[in-house]
Amino acid sequence: MPAKLLLVTVGLRDNEQIAGSRGAVSENVRWSSFFIQLFQDDWGPRDLFRKLFFLAVECRGDDAMPMRNLAVCLKDAPHETHAEILAFRRELEEQQNLRILRYSTLDELKTQLTAVCREWAQAAIDAGINPETA
Repeated sequence: MPAKLLLVTVGLRDNEQIAGSRGAVSENVRWSSFFIQLFQDDWGPRDLFRKLFFLAVECRGDDAMPMRNLAVCLKDAPHETHAEILAFRRELEEQQNLRILRYSTLDELKTQLTAVCREWAQAAIDAGINPETA
């Protein structure tokens, strides 16, 4: 708090939340400095989570946007054989400059997310990111 930096989660717990609030969700992504997306098997209904992911990638590549970094969390599925799910996972893994946090338990996910958020917060503080413009 002394650095005036706050990392806040925005959760979309079901597919209807993204379908019904797509514009607002996209606008939140555009004005975020950091973006983390959790996946298990697919891009969701009508590939809407894919669109959000690539919006975050696009924002990170635009110096005029506040996006500084992004990561995806991908639940381990060592026995997965479904071709579409495997293709989805490959597409994520082939992305350039993307941190993928692989996890099998919620405790593993929590540990990794805590580390990433600490790292990003410290990088923002060190870079002197102004929270009123970031």
